[in-house]
Amino acid sequence: MNLLSRRIYAAVAALAVFAASVAQVRPGIEVLADSGFASLKGKRVGLLTNATGVDSRLKSTVDILHEAPGVELVALFAPEHGVRGDVAAGEKVPPATDPSTGIKVHSLYGATKTPTPEMLAGIDVMVYDIQDNGCRSY
Repeated sequence: MNLLSRRIYAAVAALAVFAASVAQVRPGIEVLADSGFASLKGKRVGLLTNATGVDSRLKSTVDILHEAPGVELVALFAPEHGVRGDVAAGEKVPPATDPSTGIKVHSLYGATKTPTPEMLAGIDVMVYDIQDNGCRSY
Protein backbone atom coordinates (compact mmCIF):
# COMPACT_ATOMS: atom_id res chain seq x y z
CA MET A 1 0.00 0.00 0.00
CA ASN A 2 1.51 3.32 -1.03
CA LEU A 3 1.51 6.49 1.06
CA LEU A 4 -1.52 8.02 -0.69
CA SER A 5 -3.57 4.82 -0.23
CA ARG A 6 -2.64 4.69 3.46
CA ARG A 7 -3.68 8.31 3.96
CA ILE A 8 -7.00 7.74 2.17
CA TYR A 9 -7.58 4.60 4.24
CA ALA A 10 -6.77 6.47 7.47
CA ALA A 11 -9.09 9.35 6.51
CA VAL A 12 -11.95 6.98 5.68
CA ALA A 13 -11.41 5.06 8.92
CA ALA A 14 -11.39 8.29 10.96
CA LEU A 15 -14.56 9.46 9.22
CA ALA A 16 -16.25 6.12 9.95
CA VAL A 17 -15.30 6.32 13.63
CA PHE A 18 -16.60 9.91 13.82
CA ALA A 19 -19.87 9.00 12.04
CA ALA A 20 -20.42 6.05 14.36
CA SER A 21 -19.88 8.25 17.40
CA VAL A 22 -22.49 10.84 16.36
CA ALA A 23 -25.02 8.69 14.49
CA GLN A 24 -27.69 7.15 16.64
CA VAL A 25 -30.89 5.33 15.90
CA ARG A 26 -33.53 6.42 18.39
CA PRO A 27 -36.74 4.64 19.29
CA GLY A 28 -39.83 6.49 18.11
CA ILE A 29 -41.08 6.83 21.68
CA GLU A 30 -38.04 9.01 22.44
CA VAL A 31 -38.68 11.19 19.39
CA LEU A 32 -42.30 11.51 20.53
CA ALA A 33 -41.16 12.42 24.05
CA ASP A 34 -38.78 15.06 22.66
CA SER A 35 -41.80 16.73 21.02
CA GLY A 36 -43.53 16.83 24.40
CA PHE A 37 -45.99 14.24 23.05
CA ALA A 38 -47.53 17.07 21.00
CA SER A 39 -49.40 14.79 18.57
CA LEU A 40 -51.05 12.92 21.46
CA LYS A 41 -51.93 15.79 23.78
CA GLY A 42 -55.61 16.00 24.62
CA LYS A 43 -56.34 12.72 22.86
CA ARG A 44 -57.52 9.36 24.17
CA VAL A 45 -54.75 7.01 23.15
CA GLY A 46 -54.78 3.29 22.42
CA LEU A 47 -51.44 1.47 22.37
CA LEU A 48 -50.67 -1.78 20.56
CA THR A 49 -47.37 -3.03 21.92
CA ASN A 50 -45.44 -5.91 23.45
CA ALA A 51 -42.27 -6.30 25.48
CA THR A 52 -40.18 -4.85 22.63
CA GLY A 53 -41.92 -1.47 22.97
CA VAL A 54 -39.26 0.28 25.05
CA ASP A 55 -37.00 3.32 25.01
CA SER A 56 -33.19 3.13 24.96
CA ARG A 57 -33.19 2.64 28.75
CA LEU A 58 -35.64 -0.29 28.37
CA LYS A 59 -38.55 1.58 29.96
CA SER A 60 -41.85 0.30 28.59
CA THR A 61 -43.79 2.49 26.18
CA VAL A 62 -46.85 1.60 28.28
CA ASP A 63 -45.33 3.31 31.31
CA ILE A 64 -43.92 6.24 29.32
CA LEU A 65 -47.29 7.09 27.75
CA HIS A 66 -49.14 6.46 31.02
CA GLU A 67 -46.89 9.02 32.75
CA ALA A 68 -46.77 11.52 29.86
CA PRO A 69 -48.32 14.87 30.77
CA GLY A 70 -51.40 15.68 28.70
CA VAL A 71 -51.67 12.15 27.29
CA GLU A 72 -54.63 9.98 28.24
CA LEU A 73 -53.70 6.34 27.65
CA VAL A 74 -57.07 4.57 27.71
CA ALA A 75 -56.51 1.11 26.21
CA LEU A 76 -53.77 -1.41 25.56
CA PHE A 77 -53.80 -4.00 22.77
CA ALA A 78 -51.81 -7.18 23.28
CA PRO A 79 -50.46 -9.38 20.48
CA GLU A 80 -48.75 -12.73 21.07
CA HIS A 81 -46.78 -12.80 24.36
CA GLY A 82 -48.91 -10.00 25.85
CA VAL A 83 -48.18 -6.33 26.48
CA ARG A 84 -45.50 -7.07 29.09
CA GLY A 85 -44.12 -10.24 27.46
CA ASP A 86 -45.44 -12.49 30.21
CA VAL A 87 -47.42 -14.95 28.06
CA ALA A 88 -45.66 -18.01 26.60
CA ALA A 89 -45.28 -18.41 22.83
CA GLY A 90 -48.44 -19.73 21.21
CA GLU A 91 -50.53 -19.28 24.36
CA LYS A 92 -53.70 -17.22 24.06
CA VAL A 93 -53.50 -13.78 25.62
CA PRO A 94 -56.48 -13.25 27.91
CA PRO A 95 -58.21 -9.87 28.21
CA ALA A 96 -56.98 -8.29 31.43
CA THR A 97 -56.09 -5.13 33.29
CA ASP A 98 -52.45 -4.06 33.28
CA PRO A 99 -51.37 -4.30 36.93
CA SER A 100 -48.92 -1.39 36.69
CA THR A 101 -51.29 1.16 35.17
CA GLY A 102 -54.81 -0.19 35.74
CA ILE A 103 -55.52 0.15 32.01
CA LYS A 104 -57.67 -2.42 30.22
CA VAL A 105 -55.71 -4.81 27.99
CA HIS A 106 -57.54 -6.06 24.89
CA SER A 107 -56.28 -9.36 23.52
CA LEU A 108 -55.30 -9.57 19.87
CA TYR A 109 -54.05 -13.12 20.32
CA GLY A 110 -57.04 -15.06 21.53
CA ALA A 111 -60.65 -15.04 20.40
CA THR A 112 -59.80 -12.27 17.93
CA LYS A 113 -56.68 -11.02 16.22
CA THR A 114 -58.32 -7.80 15.04
CA PRO A 115 -59.58 -4.98 17.24
CA THR A 116 -63.38 -4.93 17.35
CA PRO A 117 -65.43 -1.73 17.15
CA GLU A 118 -66.13 -2.14 20.89
CA MET A 119 -62.40 -2.26 21.65
CA LEU A 120 -61.80 0.89 19.62
CA ALA A 121 -64.69 2.86 21.11
CA GLY A 122 -63.47 5.96 22.93
CA ILE A 123 -60.04 5.99 21.27
CA ASP A 124 -58.97 9.04 19.25
CA VAL A 125 -55.58 7.79 18.10
CA MET A 126 -53.69 4.48 18.06
CA VAL A 127 -49.96 4.14 18.68
CA TYR A 128 -48.19 1.01 17.42
CA ASP A 129 -44.87 0.22 19.08
CA ILE A 130 -43.39 -3.17 18.29
CA GLN A 131 -39.73 -3.35 17.34
CA ASP A 132 -38.92 -5.94 14.71
CA ASN A 133 -35.98 -6.75 12.52
CA GLY A 134 -38.26 -7.85 9.68
CA CYS A 135 -37.16 -11.47 9.33
CA ARG A 136 -38.49 -14.80 10.49
CA SER A 137 -36.71 -18.09 10.91
CA TYR A 138 -39.88 -20.17 10.73
